[in-house]
Amino acid sequence: MPERDYVWLPKQSILTFEEITRLVAVFASLGAHKVRLTGGEPLLRHDLPALTRMLAAVPGVRDLAMTTNGLLLATQASELRGAGLGRITVSLDTLRPDRMREIARTDRHADVLAGIAAARAAGFDRVKINTVVMRGVNDDELVDLIEFARKDDAEVRFIEYMDVGGATAWSPEQVFSRREILAVLSQRYGSITPVTEGRDPSAPAERFRLTDGTTFGIVASTTAPFCRSCDRSRITADGTWFMCLYAARGIDLREPLRNGATDAELADLITDGWRDRTDRGAEERLGLAARSALYPLAALRADPHREMHTRGG
Repeated sequence: MPERDYVWLPKQSILTFEEITRLVAVFASLGAHKVRLTGGEPLLRHDLPALTRMLAAVPGVRDLAMTTNGLLLATQASELRGAGLGRITVSLDTLRPDRMREIARTDRHADVLAGIAAARAAGFDRVKINTVVMRGVNDDELVDLIEFARKDDAEVRFIEYMDVGGATAWSPEQVFSRREILAVLSQRYGSITPVTEGRDPSAPAERFRLTDGTTFGIVASTTAPFCRSCDRSRITADGTWFMCLYAARGIDLREPLRNGATDAELADLITDGWRDRTDRGAEERLGLAARSALYPLAALRADPHREMHTRGG
């Protein structure tokens, strides 16, 4: 969650559904065939199934997914499935309601569990669960989360705690690494083997298999950055295009869009930006001798685009 006094983006700056769809169509024409609705919290956007339906109809979009905190998922899962959403990932850092109050400042833990169940009932295959692992906070729940995901026919992905956005209290000591995650799970389950078949080399998660066939993933972006194979970028709700979660600046796509740029001109802007990208944020951070949080609180207040709830995951 962001700090309590976070800054809202002005409503008039937010892209309309038509503007989002047009940008997605331009990106798809350039080869971006996977689209993910994320946030912030995408389910807070009014009439999200309508946007989902529009994006699913864009030529070239072959994989339409969403990452959500799950609080509103139970009431929307079926409609989103019918609108063309293909995959769902739910962020769930703990199975304990008391810890959720501390981490996410909400008492609605049961709503998240209901959302996961509703997604499965709506026909979404193998719902993914994203868990940010923090030392001394939830690192004692790894086995419980594996068992929870197994029971619900989901797949958990453990994510190393990253020093981005609103993680102003981040420190290296809080990072529970891939090596440690595997060590804990090996003590409980024995042999763990990497899943190599069908692996996408640009995917952020490494997948592993337990002896009974249960699979899980680890995103080791803090201790083992994958910058050189990363092919992901993100557009904020107000049309700023970032090519790295750590990027200090993005490219404004909203203004040329609203000032009459043609699709070809937008495609040229995107192509030039992608060709000239030099972002290696996670690798550069790994090389720091004294690593601390990326931004102090005052810096976040100065530019809301630095917040993870604005930039997305």
